Amino acid sequence: MVLFISKQFSPGDIKLPSYAVELPLERLRLGVDNLRYDVHISPEFVKEADALIFQLVLKHAAASPPLLTRGRIQWHQEISRFKNSCRELMIHAVNQAKSLQEIQIDYLAQVAIVKLLLGEIDVMYDAAVQHFKSVVRKQEVSRRTESHLELREEVGSIVQRRNTIVQEVGDELLSWFTEIHRELDEPRNSVFGEDGLLPAELFGNPLLQSVSRSDDYFMINHYVLLGHRIEDPLHYKTILSILIKFFARTTSAGAPQRVIAPPEEMTGYGNGFQVTPDKTVDRILKRVENMDALFNYPETEALIRAEKKENRDRKRIQSLRHQAGEQKTLLRHLYRTMAREKMLAGIVAAYGISPAVSTCCPPLTPQEVLQYVVVSKARKTIARKMARFNKYSAKTVFLHDLKKTAAAMRRVSTRQKRIFLIRFLRDFAAYHRDLGNYSLFRETADCINLARDEKIIRLSRENNTLYEFLLPSERTAHKTPILRHVIVKADVRGSTGIIDQMKEKGLNPASNFSLNFFDPISNLISQYGAEKVFIEGDAVILSISEHEGAPERWYGVARACGMAVNILMVVKRYNLQNRKNRLPRLDLGIGISFSPSAPTFFYDGDNPIMISPAINEADILSACDRVLRERFSKSRPPFNIYVHQIDTASLETAALLDSPILRYNVMGIELSEAGFKKLSEEIHLDPFEARIPEFQPEPFVAYTGKFPTVTGSYQRIIIREADIPEISPLDFQVLRLTGRKYYEVCTHAKIYDYVKRMK
Repeated sequence: MVLFISKQFSPGDIKLPSYAVELPLERLRLGVDNLRYDVHISPEFVKEADALIFQLVLKHAAASPPLLTRGRIQWHQEISRFKNSCRELMIHAVNQAKSLQEIQIDYLAQVAIVKLLLGEIDVMYDAAVQHFKSVVRKQEVSRRTESHLELREEVGSIVQRRNTIVQEVGDELLSWFTEIHRELDEPRNSVFGEDGLLPAELFGNPLLQSVSRSDDYFMINHYVLLGHRIEDPLHYKTILSILIKFFARTTSAGAPQRVIAPPEEMTGYGNGFQVTPDKTVDRILKRVENMDALFNYPETEALIRAEKKENRDRKRIQSLRHQAGEQKTLLRHLYRTMAREKMLAGIVAAYGISPAVSTCCPPLTPQEVLQYVVVSKARKTIARKMARFNKYSAKTVFLHDLKKTAAAMRRVSTRQKRIFLIRFLRDFAAYHRDLGNYSLFRETADCINLARDEKIIRLSRENNTLYEFLLPSERTAHKTPILRHVIVKADVRGSTGIIDQMKEKGLNPASNFSLNFFDPISNLISQYGAEKVFIEGDAVILSISEHEGAPERWYGVARACGMAVNILMVVKRYNLQNRKNRLPRLDLGIGISFSPSAPTFFYDGDNPIMISPAINEADILSACDRVLRERFSKSRPPFNIYVHQIDTASLETAALLDSPILRYNVMGIELSEAGFKKLSEEIHLDPFEARIPEFQPEPFVAYTGKFPTVTGSYQRIIIREADIPEISPLDFQVLRLTGRKYYEVCTHAKIYDYVKRMK
């Protein structure tokens, strides 16, 4: 399933990504009415949101002091509180989706929260108007004649401006929501991958909170003055048909033939034509950036000048020149098409009528101003309307303003017309995209029942059909049983030799181990939710447990890997200091093992003692065979983990070995196979084939992803996957590949630099 689709599309040499958004919910359980999905959103959040929205209505209504309910408002604090609560709700949704491995739960939460907020704007506006009327009635009772008349007039003005106030409140509220939405892209990406992200403009869509999607002033403020009536000069469907036909056919004669995308069908449409949008063409048109990529030659020429100034690569400049030429050609053909279809004058005028709109509206509407400037047949009718208005109104509207605007539009140069056309294409594409997203959102929102009635909530909850998104304070807080656990063992190599060397120099080995090994680990474990299980002279065993009902902490393997990387980084830094001070270096081997069940605990007095097979496995993974260490110490291999299987065909050889598996682990981290499988369930892992010749001559397979630490910061990890070879016990030559894999948590800077460049 792909939610934000990007496919390559090529007119000439310009490759264009397409745009499409989906909001599937079909895998979720329907609610008690068997028609919609039951969603219960935190009552505490609803209460906070209502209080904030009510004050926003008063703010955008510009209510005078007698109509206010509070004195000076600390907006920064109010907004911050709302954002924090909204963030907590959405994090809860992400964690639920992660725990059930169902991304549609996250989609459901996002749409439900926005639906709630949009609904509460209308509710709080009505509540504010009732409050205003109550204040006016109190003034009337107190017989403050002048005061209550002024307030009544003010309330009447607020009621008339309902659409504008609701729009402004919605714009501000959803801007905060989309800001939080972008912040959570990283945790969503870490769990679901980039294909699971919904674009922010889906929820920051101005059309969502617009009372009238054909309101002239709304269109001017957010897009461009388009119309939906057949008499409107810039009729939306007509322009859409023109653009679809232009994209769907080859360019006209005289230009290179570039088939953009063949339409599935075409039918006649009125004065021009109507094309049933081919999905590919429609998706290209909805991506605003494509308009610049196809037509914006002035931007490309500016980039060429900048590249020349900085003496950049000539091939790059040559490529940009070719692109500018392609853009000019395409724009020239579209320009002719728009002129032939009588649309070009309207496009230019749409950006030049602002002065006339400010002086002539009312009595005219912006669409009538545009008609006067563009459609000569409409001028007499509009002039008569203005004359009637001037006859019976104290305000005088001058026809001269319209004539002046019309004359100015006729003097616009061809170059300026092309610039206006490029601007119009961007604005039109944004509106077309948002109109499609609006329909998608409303269709999805209509499938959601925001349950508030306690009977419905209880019934849906008992039937396991209720999706609840609550704040932390509303969730049941109690210690829950352990479901799974991860064991990390860090073992110091050659500890006996280090102790002997230090004693010979009269140094204290205990303080060296404490400062360079145990203390750094103690400082790290709280960031990863780990606990100490066991400590001995040269080793430490740590555990990370995953508890029932706490999906936000189900990153056990990922956090174990991140913690192990940081342990090695700390020890490496101390080794640099030790080398300067001529002290012996510490070499570690770390093993990470995962158990899908809870450990067993015994108690020595009040001290718990953990028993788990994962401890034994981590001990094996952290070990290093002496034979391999001696061989690899001479060749200095690029990686820190190597696993070999000895050929046991010879019974004599097999009898001498405790295990047929030999491990090399020096300053390395080996992850068990079960641990890797669990990691791929915790976070989204991107597989890639790394080619780093300066580090490793042969390419190798690896995976990368990000996970959240307990503190909320995000850390990247890289896992190398390699085959376990079977080797000869005599000369260690590789005989064959066993088909089994081993996994190394990478720490080398060159690998991280490679992934950074790749991303």
